[in-house]
Order: sequence, then C-alpha cells, then structure tokens
Amino acid sequence: MKNVLFIAPTTYKLPLDKNMRKKFEYLSEISNLNVIAFANEKKEMNLENANLYFFKKTKSRFYNYLKIMVVSLISMRKIIKDNNIEIVCFQDPVSSFLSMLIVKKRYKSIKVIVETHGDFIETLGLEKNLLFPSLYKYIFQRLSRYTIHNADIIRAVSSSTEAQVRKINKSKTIVRFPAWVDFDDFKDIKINRDKDSKFRILFIGSVTDRKKPHLIVEALNSIKKENVELLIVGPTPNSKYLETLKNLISEYALDDNVKFFGEVDRERVKSFYSEINLMILPSVSEGLARVIFESQATACPVLVTDAPGMGDIVIEGQTGYIFESNSIESLATKINQVEENYEEAIHIGTNAKDFILKNYSAENFKFSFKKIFDSV
Repeated sequence: MKNVLFIAPTTYKLPLDKNMRKKFEYLSEISNLNVIAFANEKKEMNLENANLYFFKKTKSRFYNYLKIMVVSLISMRKIIKDNNIEIVCFQDPVSSFLSMLIVKKRYKSIKVIVETHGDFIETLGLEKNLLFPSLYKYIFQRLSRYTIHNADIIRAVSSSTEAQVRKINKSKTIVRFPAWVDFDDFKDIKINRDKDSKFRILFIGSVTDRKKPHLIVEALNSIKKENVELLIVGPTPNSKYLETLKNLISEYALDDNVKFFGEVDRERVKSFYSEINLMILPSVSEGLARVIFESQATACPVLVTDAPGMGDIVIEGQTGYIFESNSIESLATKINQVEENYEEAIHIGTNAKDFILKNYSAENFKFSFKKIFDSV
C-alpha cells in the first residue's frame, strides 16, 4: 500500500464518533494513512495503520485557512520524512497553496491529488461578512489556479465542482465521486412521520446566506398554513444573517412555526430525520450536500434548488423535488405540492432510498480512492 498524507481544513469533533472512525479505518485499508486536520482540541491519534494529527480550530474560517497553510508546512515536512510519503491529498485548492508550493519545489517524486468539495471561490464570502469580498475572491482565484494546474489529478464530489475546475484547466484529469457517506446509521432508524397534526420541514446546515434558509421562511409566509412547522438545525457563523433571519420570522408572525436548534450531535440529527415530513435545502451553491444523502437514506422526501450539482442525486418526481433557485413562488408551490400529495411524496422518498443504497456506499468511497491511489 502507498503512504498517503491528507491535508484538510475540515474540523472534526473529538472524540471521534463511530462514523468518522469508520471513514479513517476504510482509508487505512487501502493506504498507510496520515491526516492533518482541525478539531475542537489539539491531539495526535493512532488508529490501526493511521496517524491523525489534529490542530485546534479557531472561530474564524478565514483564520483556519491561514492556520492550515502555516501548520501544514511545519508538520507536513516531518510527516513526509518520517513516513516516506508518496501521495499528498489536499482537500481544498485554496488553503493548500503554500503546501503545494513546497511539495512541488522540494518533493518532486510525490504525487498530488487536489479535492474540490464545493465552491472554493465564493463560499467564504457567502458565509461571512467580509470587508473586501472582491479582494478575497481575486486572491482565492489566484491561489486555486496554481494548485489545480500543479495537481496530478483532481477529485471532484459533484458535476458542479468538476465544472468549476474545468473553467480553470480544461485538460486536467478529474475523477468524480461524492464525499464520505455511510448509511448504516440512517437506513434502519425507526420512522415516525405523523402528518396529521403538523407538517414538519427540516433545514439542516450552516445558517448563512449561501444556504438561504430565509427563503423557506418567505415561502411559509406565502402559503400561510398554520400546520406547517420549520425546524432549523445547524451552526450560525454569520451573526448578521442570523439577526436578519430572526427579524424576518417575527415580522411575519411565524415565531410559533419556526424553531432553532443550533448545532447538534449525530444522534439528534437521526431523530430529526425520523420525524420530519420534508427536508429542504435552498442553497445557491453546493458541492454535493451530505444531508441530501442522509435524508434520502431514511426515505424522507427532499426538496432542493436547481443549482448545479443538485441534479446528480435528486431527479424531479423520482428521487425528490426541485424548485427554481431564489424563487419564493416556486418553493411555496413545491411545499404545497408535497404537503397535499404526501402519499406520492412517501413513494418518491422510498425510491430515493433504494437508489442511493444501490449506487452510493462506504465501499464505493473506498474503492474510488483506491483507484486514484493506484493510478498516480
């Protein structure tokens, strides 16, 4: 097996839950695995055939970008030397710029994989209140261009992330498969979707302008049904956006219909999936959201935008529902359609579960990475 180093701005929660341990165990079955990433505390861990190096995250995603650039330079050199690294896999084309520069200058025999999990140019600006968004965009474009041009192979998680890379380099070899998905925790949970009293809608994700939960609030105000309830689950990194969202809810007198739960653990997430009637993701920019897979694994109907990438797994009327991006009218119409024809929605949810369990799995994830490792 090849000696591989993953470098990622991803934040993990320690102690690692069963799902994340399984991910690293799968990767360690096909490589001698080393990982540099963030966590809620600084810690080094050793799993079977895997060395994990976690640095403590900061509150700012931008500072995390800077931190991963700096700490990876220091740690990367030692790990490369001590473990005879043959492949470096960067999880983001922006934060990996400095590390890529060092690898290409000092370790010419090492092969480099660059992953793209979402819009690496616009995401930060859509989630944070940046003072000079145009400047950040320009810098990110320059950094990612260098990283992508110098990669030996690109791994994209969706058609939209692949298309973004193609705009930068049309000839680069790209392999596409989704992020880690393990349905064991979701496919067999007990379902209790009682629609008689309340029709429950779930938004799960970062509460930011990129994810656009305010569109669901606007749609609820439009349809004016007292039995419809919105559950908002996820972190709130943009305080200004959160304040605007809460003011909108109060303005429409929807305080009793909209509930905030913040960031919750995996067990609580599973309980939400078991009780809701519809999961809505109104994002304008996504790689390939894991929450769609998780919802479908529980046979929960999903409603997403027509943003690029969503159609990879959501087919209108077959594995879910699609509405026009940024259209309150289109979203309200679809909510009414699902709520008023819920038996059909349940059937579509069941189709979606069958589809993803057949076509996506943890084994497929492992096999796809093995093919990349073997090819570079």
